[in-house]
Amino acid sequence: MSNELISFSNNIGIASINRNDCITEGDRKGEIVLHIAHYVLINSDSKLYISQTKIIIYGLGSCIALILYDLQNKIYAMSHILLPHSDHIKDNIKIKRPHKFADCSVKDLVKNMINQGAESQNIKAVMVGGSKIFQNHFNDIGAENIKVVKSELERLKIRIIRKDIGGKRGRIIIYDTKDNSVYVKPTGEEYYRKLL
Repeated sequence: MSNELISFSNNIGIASINRNDCITEGDRKGEIVLHIAHYVLINSDSKLYISQTKIIIYGLGSCIALILYDLQNKIYAMSHILLPHSDHIKDNIKIKRPHKFADCSVKDLVKNMINQGAESQNIKAVMVGGSKIFQNHFNDIGAENIKVVKSELERLKIRIIRKDIGGKRGRIIIYDTKDNSVYVKPTGEEYYRKLL
């Protein structure tokens, strides 16, 4: 990995050394379980192609599952975003887990995809999550996460093709890169539904 820093408008950089936030292997079932503040990038034309095609997030609440894909170049990515902003981090501190923050995750995911051969004009987005899980809590983290991710995508001219956002229940999400399908199961429901 390169030692360069990615500069943002708030002068915060992403530490590209000592990063371990990219999931590169699946579990025993052949699925990639994506934990908070992590991401997956699959380049199906690469020699380093991950054989697993299904990426899963269990218990998605106020967090956002952001899926970006470039179908023409067969590059797929997904991040598990926890919080909207990295503003509270002081200047000149390197962010080791950019996918924890919506304002950093979108930029980092796009940059990593382009480094793998994606073309920015081909990248499309799917958003899932952003629920208001805690009813008595003053801050609606889910709504703020949705707002920041949408804003960053708009700034980068990336169109949201499908979404399942907001609400008051958690979700399980499955993204199958084999056919670019997304399945969502809200908490309390028995079956998954395909996101169209």
